Amino acid sequence: MVEHSVVAPSVQATVLAHYERVADLIAANFPLAPIVPVYYPDGLDATPHYGGCVHDDDPLPATLPTVQIAFPNRPRRYVAATADSLLWFVHRGAIDIGSWTPNPHDPDRLGHARIILSPRGGATHEHVAFAMLALRTVLLQYGIEAIPVLDGFAGAALFIPFNDAPAYDAVRVWLHEVVNAAVAHSPNLITADSHDQKSQRVHANVGSNAPGRISSLPYALIGSTHLGMVTPIHWNELGTVENGHFTATNSDERLTEGDIFYRLTRELHAQRFGDGPR
Repeated sequence: MVEHSVVAPSVQATVLAHYERVADLIAANFPLAPIVPVYYPDGLDATPHYGGCVHDDDPLPATLPTVQIAFPNRPRRYVAATADSLLWFVHRGAIDIGSWTPNPHDPDRLGHARIILSPRGGATHEHVAFAMLALRTVLLQYGIEAIPVLDGFAGAALFIPFNDAPAYDAVRVWLHEVVNAAVAHSPNLITADSHDQKSQRVHANVGSNAPGRISSLPYALIGSTHLGMVTPIHWNELGTVENGHFTATNSDERLTEGDIFYRLTRELHAQRFGDGPR
């Protein structure tokens, strides 16, 4: 298993300083979520290597908690998200921190749904912003609100908290309905076709709503040379906070506003999947 990234010592120190600022925030927002560290052994902007589940003979410190996830073939165990475990991975060379987003009380059920948005065919930041708004419009028709998160580079995600621990499969089926409705309304803006790489549209992907299907967590870093921070924003900041502006170098500027993701999640603490989109 690859467990290092090729970066200059100064870059490694910058990455570590960033995670020392945000480890508590990630752990508080996703308590005991299964952690998948992302390494760049060939350097930033190169092919990432992903950490995996924990085996019985893995040399883990006794202080790191683990969480067992029920997969169809066999259960798998992962290191669970705490501030200490996140920093342990970063000290070992992790750049990005990924996970799926289970309910903190039941790791086999969903805590946050996610719609991942990726620009294709030369689509711009403006296309992504309009796609986010189009999807929000559909969600609001179900009585559901989302938290907008910029991915630190060119795309974004909508995180949708549910407090009633719904099943992943049921949520994923519903999210396909949401995306299909958005595509029907804005076919020149949004696509659900993962094979279309040339049309100037924004691809909306809901496949990460399943155990083992990871995306970067809010406040993590992406593995590009500018080390952009995955940045939660308020809806009224869409189009004013530039994607990729906040990085490992200046993330402290954003964090002076506190934990925006936590505050937005708390505002939606009563949101239930069973009350709306079933």
